[in-house]
Amino acid sequence: MPLIFAMLPILPLALLIVFSPYVGLFQPPITLNTTTAMLFSLFVSLVFVGCHTRNMRKTFDAFSSFWKGMGNVFGSVVTLIVASEIFSKGLISLGFIDSLVDYSTHIGLSGIAIAAVFALIIFCAAMLMGSGNAAFFSFGPLLPGIAGQLGMPAYSLVLPLQLSASMGRAASPIAGIIVAIAGVAGVSPIELAKRNTLPLIGSILFLIAYHFITL
Repeated sequence: MPLIFAMLPILPLALLIVFSPYVGLFQPPITLNTTTAMLFSLFVSLVFVGCHTRNMRKTFDAFSSFWKGMGNVFGSVVTLIVASEIFSKGLISLGFIDSLVDYSTHIGLSGIAIAAVFALIIFCAAMLMGSGNAAFFSFGPLLPGIAGQLGMPAYSLVLPLQLSASMGRAASPIAGIIVAIAGVAGVSPIELAKRNTLPLIGSILFLIAYHFITL
């Protein structure tokens, strides 16, 4: 492929930055959401593929692979999210929040310690599930209630847990992105996940410490 094709994956991000109201390049600002940026970038990519291959069939084959890939990802991720939502609702119905807070208070854990424990749990869950969203949504509905009972703002629990879920996904050998990168690099997904695990564990520990020091 021509080297210019390497710019196509970052085109949606570039569009979102250029048209962001926070950047303020256009007055009045032009609203561009993520879906529009992705679809616009898709058609730009098809133009590049068509000019490169000069074959309409190959161009539409590339177009078809986009939808097939999206369907595969949606099938796995949405299933995990639905399952995790049922899981979290079950925990709420069983009184998990009250039990966790009461037990943590009884043994002397502070809100910061509970947040650290939850961050590590979600990190490990994301590694097992291969999806940061599914791991985060498993516990996400529980967090406002826990934060309220501990007298903490909800964001002080949500933010580190959301980031720990993303880091756990990067250390999962079954995550789609890890499998894809391992295929490109010609290495085993397990080896790639092992390489990522130690730096990411250090990162999550630093994240928790920095978050609560600056909170």
